[in-house]
Amino acid sequence: MQKIYMISDLASVTGLSRHTLNFYLKLGLIKESGRTESNYRFFDQVVVDRLHDIIRLRQVGCTLKQIKALLEGKRP
Repeated sequence: MQKIYMISDLASVTGLSRHTLNFYLKLGLIKESGRTESNYRFFDQVVVDRLHDIIRLRQVGCTLKQIKALLEGKRP
């Protein structure tokens, strides 16, 4: 069974704030994996891995626009 993460779990695992995670959701850098019966967003390991990629790209100086293009397979 695949582990699921709530947004607070993502914040703990990645070190990013909930505000930043919500901002990344709004920009389309990450997407929720689904919703619980209570309508809470949840995320899977693919999203965690994507966030780690985003963090590494930010550390080397990429802008969010460049990161989005790279993750979508477009030329920045």
